[in-house]
Amino acid sequence: MAQALHYPTIEFHDVDALKRSLLIWDRVFRIVPQSYKPTDQAEVRVAVSSGAVQNLLVDEQEKAEAARRFLDFYAVRDKPTTRLVWPAGFSSETFTRINPEKIDAKLVPLFEQLAHRLTSDGFLEVPHEMAGGYMFYLAASVANRRALDLSTDTSDYWAVGSFFAANGNFTEQVYAESADAYLANLAIDDLLPNSLEGVSIDEVLRFREDFAELRHDFQAELNKLKGEITRCNNKKHARYIVEDFIKRFEKSKDEYRKSLDFFRKSDICSLVSVGLPVAASFLALPISAGADPYAPVRLGMGLLFGAVSALAAREMINKQRTVASYLVDAERLTRTPSWLLHRKFEEFIND
Repeated sequence: MAQALHYPTIEFHDVDALKRSLLIWDRVFRIVPQSYKPTDQAEVRVAVSSGAVQNLLVDEQEKAEAARRFLDFYAVRDKPTTRLVWPAGFSSETFTRINPEKIDAKLVPLFEQLAHRLTSDGFLEVPHEMAGGYMFYLAASVANRRALDLSTDTSDYWAVGSFFAANGNFTEQVYAESADAYLANLAIDDLLPNSLEGVSIDEVLRFREDFAELRHDFQAELNKLKGEITRCNNKKHARYIVEDFIKRFEKSKDEYRKSLDFFRKSDICSLVSVGLPVAASFLALPISAGADPYAPVRLGMGLLFGAVSALAAREMINKQRTVASYLVDAERLTRTPSWLLHRKFEEFIND
């Protein structure tokens, strides 16, 4: 069963994006404090009552573990000798969109509760500029522990979530043509309907039940493809992926896409992207010698691939369990998503 954790807000501000998410995942979770009652729109309430959207309560062990790991995570990046970077976006006034006090104050009690547990007298040990970072770190930590994908609907949030999903494996050098590993973007641009505004949530939920088997086949092939790309470390393996796994994924995607014609009013599709850590050897296969690894290329029908940021070290890639960071495009941004996400990532890390 494929499941995702929506972040960083509690409420779903774009119901259309939620509907598209429900066409990908079996369940969509969101972190909700025990004392808080979400102010949901009517269609979201229907999705919650059906079980397609579920509230997730972070238990004490998860909060304590996340707190301890977060402080260690930050300490490594705060050392004068480290190459790893603490993003400028967390302390910059120009990036207030990711500040939890500005975008969704209801999540802040989780952080305040954590901070209270860290001291005997109730004072915050964590610097203010770390609060926003912790909220995203907590989402990545919970997703990793519970085997969930991460999902958001704006490119700004995706940049932050992907930073933590990749374990902060970045330096200030976001653009590097000769790096040995990258955070790359795999985008599917011919699957999801561009708009579901005229489709009720009840229709979406009925469709999910009627075509669950096709959706599960699509999910299974997508997960296999992601895993193979992340584990790839030589050109021979890369060719095998292109010749075998991509063709199998295309077949399952095409079959699921045909079932989605019920919703489609035009041939314009919405993007769904996922960030993946990859070795340079995989990126080198589909592009010509000397080409820019950040330039998007087609791996197959409806599949775009390109680098978003250089990684600090290939050895830091966790090939056993990597949290997938998804962007369900609610912004109608671009047909070349890797370039846009590269720019967003550069802004987050260095501006």
